[in-house]
Amino acid sequence: MSEVDIDKYKVLFEYMKGEYSDESDRYRRLEDKAIKYLSSITIAVSAFVILLRWSLSEVIFNEGCLSNLIIIVSIITLISLSYSWYFLFVSIKLQTLYKMPIGDGVVTLFKKNKLDSVYLALSKRYSEGAEKRYKEYSHKLNNVQNGYKGILFSAVSFIVFIVLLMVHTWSTT
Repeated sequence: MSEVDIDKYKVLFEYMKGEYSDESDRYRRLEDKAIKYLSSITIAVSAFVILLRWSLSEVIFNEGCLSNLIIIVSIITLISLSYSWYFLFVSIKLQTLYKMPIGDGVVTLFKKNKLDSVYLALSKRYSEGAEKRYKEYSHKLNNVQNGYKGILFSAVSFIVFIVLLMVHTWSTT
């Protein structure tokens, strides 16, 4: 009878260990995605600033509704790029992640308890760890989603900015 219980606890342990590992992998993949988004938005900010520098020197001295509209759209684009950049930076900030306990306490757990108790204790720790990793993931996911929404809005406002610049250039020539 004891053999069946040990197998049951071993299965529970393997399951919880797998869940913990899955949450850790999800967290790492999201971290990679946030870094890729941040790289993209950094390139976009650089391109926008270069274009903005050139365009404002052309537009700022012209009076008219179109020039004012270009300036307003450029400000909106810059704000939305900053919004995206902020949330993506926040999502990749260094933070303390939950990790499984190590050291003398774990050694003592193995020495003083039966195997089924060890499996159960470690299963509980993996379960707690998976829950904490999920919370960490959810917080990061929220920041990455906000950054992505900002990227989408920035892209739309950037396209409007480009179109307005083309119209302005076409109308002044």
